[in-house]
Amino acid sequence: MRLVSISLRNLRVRLVATVLTMMSIVVATALYAGILTMAEQTKARYEGSIGGYQAIAGPNGASELEVVLNTIFNVGEAPGLIPFAVCQKLRSGRGIGRRSQVRFAIPQARGDSISRFNYPVVATVDEMFTKFEWKRAPLVFAAGGPFTFSYGQLMEMAEQLTAYENARRAEVDVDARPPRPLLQKQWRECVIGARVARTLGLKLGDVVTPVHGKVGEFGSHDHPEASCEIVGILASTNSPIDSTIYLPLGIHLLIDGHEQGVFLDPQVPGKSPAQVESMPTSVGRIGLTAVITDPKDHMGPQILRREFGSHPEAQVAWPQEVVPKFLRQIGNAADALAVIAWLVLFVAAVSITVAIYNTMNERRREIAIMRSLGARRAQILTIITGEAALLSLFGALLGVGLCHVAAYAFQEHVEDVTGVFLDWAQLRVWELWLVFGVTGIGAVAGFAPAVKGSMTQVADNLAQNY
Repeated sequence: MRLVSISLRNLRVRLVATVLTMMSIVVATALYAGILTMAEQTKARYEGSIGGYQAIAGPNGASELEVVLNTIFNVGEAPGLIPFAVCQKLRSGRGIGRRSQVRFAIPQARGDSISRFNYPVVATVDEMFTKFEWKRAPLVFAAGGPFTFSYGQLMEMAEQLTAYENARRAEVDVDARPPRPLLQKQWRECVIGARVARTLGLKLGDVVTPVHGKVGEFGSHDHPEASCEIVGILASTNSPIDSTIYLPLGIHLLIDGHEQGVFLDPQVPGKSPAQVESMPTSVGRIGLTAVITDPKDHMGPQILRREFGSHPEAQVAWPQEVVPKFLRQIGNAADALAVIAWLVLFVAAVSITVAIYNTMNERRREIAIMRSLGARRAQILTIITGEAALLSLFGALLGVGLCHVAAYAFQEHVEDVTGVFLDWAQLRVWELWLVFGVTGIGAVAGFAPAVKGSMTQVADNLAQNY
């Protein structure tokens, strides 16, 4: 302990040099710890968010990654639309085998958001809360319950909307057209995620108003006719579900401004887009952004792959395959950043060597006095090496602490931008090993000046130089 106290005294004597040198260690350690933390929690976030998403039917023109990121993680804009007929076939089994190969097929449509945080609005049916399973169990409500809008109600409304659209396309007199379905008051209910409720201070009975597009962007506007009362708040899942607002699909299809995007017009050879727009349409041509589905057994995925391998308008994305590939790409980027952090740490180690080595000439008389009082070369070596080790130890501890402080300070911002929740209070085993590793690097860096100091000649340096 006396040798450690001497090392600490030497660091205090050269306080300015100690602080400046330690800062490089702090920055390097915090950088490395931050990179590992982001990579680790990003991996946990994306792997843990797959939950009950076994398969997703999405537009054929997009990549599987785009479909998965948009549908599960609310990243980016919807890559396109698929016809409602895909959902009908998945539910009935027509076109994909003699019987349905899925446990459920839940339609979704998105494009609106809420608040300056741009929490996405997902229009769907109540099966999202009764049939969809999050980690092998239905979604749990912290307060309230699901809204009421069944698949049967969707079909009834879709048939009325199609009849009205066909009459409009046929230019039937307004008075003779079937009435356009009205947005029912009982549909104007929604379910919000835990983070939406926490961040915006919402509770049961409050009203939220969807915004077309994203708040602040050109062309965005409110949909007051689609304002919904909150009837349910989901329990926290630590996934993008926490940042999502769910409302009935009927609202999405009927609100103002969505008329032009409700029905998908097919490409017909020899017909111009204007001619196609005047042709009769059907319920199956209503546009969706995705259909969440879950194969029943081991044969289901094979049948779905075969069916959608040649589908002209839709494809099936498999999150269990797409997400690991995506994480490997993130891991490669994290490895590159980790190399940069290690280079910074190496530079910091060199600075320790230079800082201590440059003090050896000033400390020759001090070391000679210690030697004359009985200090051995090994003890001098230990004292100087201990200075470097302690300098690195304190720097590493402060660096890890700085990483946690930064995670706490930027927790909400990072989650808003990337969707990754940073658990700033979580302590990890690798952080302890990082501290030991940085301390060891510092000790090695201080070994060269320590050798020089231990070789100081007593007779040549004991007398005062004039």
